[in-house]
Amino acid sequence: MSRESAGAAIRALRESRDWSLADFAAATGVSIMGLSYLERGIRKPHKSTVQRVENGLGLPPGTYSRLLVAADPDVELARLLAAQPSVELPDRRPGTVVVERHDDTEMFEKYAEAQLETLRSVIDRLPPKTSNEYETYILSVIAQCVKAEMLAASSWRVAVNAGAASSARLMEHLQALEAIRSSLLERMPTSLGARFDRACARSPLPETVVAALVGVAVDELWDMRNRGVIPPGALPRVRAFIEAMDANESDEEFGESG
Repeated sequence: MSRESAGAAIRALRESRDWSLADFAAATGVSIMGLSYLERGIRKPHKSTVQRVENGLGLPPGTYSRLLVAADPDVELARLLAAQPSVELPDRRPGTVVVERHDDTEMFEKYAEAQLETLRSVIDRLPPKTSNEYETYILSVIAQCVKAEMLAASSWRVAVNAGAASSARLMEHLQALEAIRSSLLERMPTSLGARFDRACARSPLPETVVAALVGVAVDELWDMRNRGVIPPGALPRVRAFIEAMDANESDEEFGESG
């Protein structure tokens, strides 16, 4: 019927699981704003956003497309959830990921700890800042960190659905990984990706406006800021945006000093 109806069905499913938008973002790797737009049907979501949402909710691929054409998206979503393979467990909600043993979530926790140790070990071996390979090395570690964050978010979601006590520890690991990623970006003051991330943080413009200015989708903007890698086609607009933000900041400093 419409993006609005499909998004409303997704929102109803999220709320039925007592998930906030922040929980939803952690489970899918999509920004809170991007998820809000999808739920309200404000704009056509990017293919990768739809895939992450379907994976995060434990829905079969193509669910969102079916909801778009369904006469009643809520009924269609219920039908798809009912068709999902299920395991007879008490208090199990349709469509959630099921973990039968607490040991399974403890395994996720140990894996997250191993990821953190590996990243810290790699960071300890960083080449000197004056070397040619320094920035390339940092970018590769950031890419590893983002992958680890995505895995930690998925593990946290599984632990929450299983009611496991380790979910709190997994969230701590996720927050630690995010702190590492932010710290790594700060180590590259001359990096275009780091400069763009800082320019976005300083900008008073909404994410959708910034994304439109540089010619990318909102979820692509999230990827650019988190991974620090700018698509070649967006480079001229990204540079122009950074220069505009730098100029605006200089004008404000001059005004204060004047």
